Amino acid sequence: IADLDFPKVERAKLKNGMTLVYSRRTAVPRTQISLSFDAGFVADPKGKLGTQSLMLALMDEGTSTLSSTQLAEAQERLGASISTGASLDRTSVSLSTLSANLKPALALFSDVVLNPAFDAGEVERLRNQQLARISAELTQPEGLAGRALPPILFGPNHPYAIPGNGTGDPATVKSLTRDELIAFHKAWLRPEKGTF
Repeated sequence: IADLDFPKVERAKLKNGMTLVYSRRTAVPRTQISLSFDAGFVADPKGKLGTQSLMLALMDEGTSTLSSTQLAEAQERLGASISTGASLDRTSVSLSTLSANLKPALALFSDVVLNPAFDAGEVERLRNQQLARISAELTQPEGLAGRALPPILFGPNHPYAIPGNGTGDPATVKSLTRDELIAFHKAWLRPEKGTF
């Protein structure tokens, strides 16, 4: 069996504090990008569990210049896919696109990261989806265990003493305002906290 030949990894730091990590492979004509921030579910404000999860769900549901539908159509036109994800410690926004369409796909990706609309209608729609997920968790053994075990394992005051899936507290999710979601976005999705 031949040795694995890993691509060279290059690293740089921008003036704004963002870290860049670049690895080039030419096997397929696609470019994949992940913009990862040091801000996962544990970044939720004290007493506001579920903030990060709702904010993240809204990021790819429209920007200040594109509706949710227009954003989906633009991705389809470019052969691009923009998605979001999170863990306890990290938040990421990812782009997968045809390399030939990288420039316009990056412009679209940038718009999603920097200018999410947090449209009031979308906030309510996704709030209801998150509340439905919480309700489902509370009826399933795995969901109940995921809520009960972290405080036991880590202690009640530890940052990890929260549900690991980030859905949060139903009362908090019901009360979150658009302004709180915008403030969370501005506080945590910042260049110096990011790796591109």
